Amino acid sequence: MGYIVRMPKLGLEMEEGTVLEWTVDEGGEVTEGEQIAEIESEKSVGGVEAREDGVLRRMYLQVDDTVPPSTPMGIVAAPDADISDLEAEAEAALEADDSELAEETESATAANDTAGAGASAGGGGAAADSADVKASPRAEKRAEELGVDLTTVDGTGPQGAVTADDVEAAAEEREAADTGAAAEGDTGVRRVGPDDVAAHRYERATAVADGAAATALFETAEAVRSAFEESVTMTDVLAVVALVALPDHPTVNATYSEGTHHLQESRNLALAVDVEGDRTAGVIPAAGELSVTELVAARQELAGGDREAVPTFTLANAAETDTEGLLVTEPAVAALAVDPTGQRAVPTDDGVDLRPLVTASLTYDTRALDVADAREFLATFLDRAEDASALVLGSYRGGE
Repeated sequence: MGYIVRMPKLGLEMEEGTVLEWTVDEGGEVTEGEQIAEIESEKSVGGVEAREDGVLRRMYLQVDDTVPPSTPMGIVAAPDADISDLEAEAEAALEADDSELAEETESATAANDTAGAGASAGGGGAAADSADVKASPRAEKRAEELGVDLTTVDGTGPQGAVTADDVEAAAEEREAADTGAAAEGDTGVRRVGPDDVAAHRYERATAVADGAAATALFETAEAVRSAFEESVTMTDVLAVVALVALPDHPTVNATYSEGTHHLQESRNLALAVDVEGDRTAGVIPAAGELSVTELVAARQELAGGDREAVPTFTLANAAETDTEGLLVTEPAVAALAVDPTGQRAVPTDDGVDLRPLVTASLTYDTRALDVADAREFLATFLDRAEDASALVLGSYRGGE
């Protein structure tokens, strides 16, 4: 005994079904009534149950494969049963499906060639082309989520259908190309909004500095300007603190390219700045090795748009540049935006005392970091901020 497992018809209007999961491996034992696969139609999800005890001897469809109802999915039979007749029947049905699809594709191609000029003149051709692509429901959903044009994706599913894996691979290739361009010197900072194709892989964590840390940052900036160097800004103080915090979090001082999270020894700091109204990022190579004087000089030179070094970490001061949204400077995996412009109103016996309110946000690439990594770095950064005066003055050399 034995039988061919076929794609069930979940409803009268079902035209295709997609394999979501096989719950039994090929060669695995099954019992009557046991669910051996889960499938999805255009409108619902259902299970495929074994009709009798036996072994899943053959598996013709893989996860994300999309086929019409009644298409052979596999064969269940006793472990020692002769299934040659069942195999011949299943393979003949699959070949017939291939031939039918080829004829449909040829007819559709001819129709598109005939109507091509009209579609071009009338506009909306891209949407129509996407609708003609054979893709699983999951693939269509992933394409929408990742902003992938299905007409540009090579399908690897049955009869060339596009699967969710194909869509994700296409998105990865595009992102790798974008990252490669960044690695070649395009270190412009950009804001990732909810509609950006890369929005799915960036998140942000935020922390608020306590009173001691906020006060220390402002007092340090003022003290250094008054005693040593008038050109020192809050950005320089923030840079020193961030650069001191990075060695405790090597995964944050890193880049991501070609599917690999690269931890970097050198701290190449990208500073987000506004140049003639446009936000950009100049990179200070080996910034962690510089004194405050050298850091100030390097920052001042960034107005020329130096983009030679590959950034490993990004810093933006909300008082000097727009930090709204998720700031990204590829291929760096993290960008710190600090807003020192807030105030906290604290009631006192004499009325209200306005004290500095500093918030810090870390945008991170979820392919390399998680929210715990981001929160731990922010905690270290704000902890170091309380010692900002000692850190800045300790690194100060010369300048008189």
